Amino acid sequence: MFRRTARKPADAPADRFRLVGVDLTATRLRAVSVGTGHLRPLLLDGPNEDLPLFVTLDRREADLGHAGLAVCRLTPHAVCSNFLPLLGTPHEWRGDRRSHTPESALAECLGRLQAPITAETDAAGLTVPPYLSLQQVRVVLEKAAAARLPLRGSAVAPLAIVAHRVGSVGAGPKGAEPAVLVIDVDEFALTAALVAVGTEDTRVIDKTAVPKASLRAWKDRLIDGLADKCVRACRRDPRDSAVAEQDLFLQLGSLLETAKSGHSFTVSVRSDRWYQDLTVHPDDLEAVCGGVNRVAIDGLKEFLGNAPLDAPPRAVWLTATAGRLPGLAAKIVKHSPAETKVSLLPANAAAEAAAALVPRWLTGKLPRTHLDVVLPHAAPMAAGGPAASIGRANGYDPRALPRRAE
Repeated sequence: MFRRTARKPADAPADRFRLVGVDLTATRLRAVSVGTGHLRPLLLDGPNEDLPLFVTLDRREADLGHAGLAVCRLTPHAVCSNFLPLLGTPHEWRGDRRSHTPESALAECLGRLQAPITAETDAAGLTVPPYLSLQQVRVVLEKAAAARLPLRGSAVAPLAIVAHRVGSVGAGPKGAEPAVLVIDVDEFALTAALVAVGTEDTRVIDKTAVPKASLRAWKDRLIDGLADKCVRACRRDPRDSAVAEQDLFLQLGSLLETAKSGHSFTVSVRSDRWYQDLTVHPDDLEAVCGGVNRVAIDGLKEFLGNAPLDAPPRAVWLTATAGRLPGLAAKIVKHSPAETKVSLLPANAAAEAAAALVPRWLTGKLPRTHLDVVLPHAAPMAAGGPAASIGRANGYDPRALPRRAE
């Protein structure tokens, strides 16, 4: 009368054949899981893919990620942020309940990654910004090990990205190696790295950071511009209300994403006693950000003018974050020679590149040292699913991951 069905034993091992890539910047952590057939972003902060590096200081238990981002303008004195470039320096944030050094704040954030990453794999790779020193990278790796993250290696993001996408670079001028300029931006600075593609390896030629064109500088300018527009509309300044400024700040991401598509966006400014809706056009944002845009372009022109290049870069690749900055991509196209192709990278470009390096670390084809200058070319990837093709191209079976020590 009752049909018996087979049940999976409770202690049966889960599939752990996937590879994970983690991308760390001064703004956020992002990770992807790569398996046979598809790539999937990991949810690092509840339903959110990104984990913002904002840690609160006014609560008994640390609140971080989007919880910290949600109050960073409301109570800026009680939020620790932009700590990544301060690793190794005697800096401290003190709050009513907690205090943090750059190292302890990073440890809090990396601790959030342990569960989502180890649920997927026993092998992960990490990319970091090019402005971190080797000593700072060592601190990052020490904190990751303390958080029991199964990292197999690390690399600077521009080097890993170009090496992973080397097939789309194209040939350089006769007698010269093609070079790619990779541009990113985070809370600390706008960064640029020149990466050359040789016959045997990919190499970082030069790199720079422009702190005055950081993501924070762009967002501060946007807040000021939108506040001025609000004053003209209703004679009220959202910067006079912490609640209104925080609400305005949280809408910047959607505003930039919509403006990138060329569409207008309605910003709702709310305080305890008043509200105002503002219709914002993409041209408005470019006008507002003109000053910081000039700082960014001037920094890039100076960098390229001093770089040891025989010919202009074959390509300019902007990360998804840099590509959303109002007017920046258009300015770069305007100032680039006709033979330089300007492209936008997908949001997961660095994390995917980190995952692609994992099989080479596991099989010993790459040293376990931090890769910040040179990355030898891998064998061409076979057609098929990302994890399986990456693994087979490097003599590695993705089903043979070593088990994590419990």
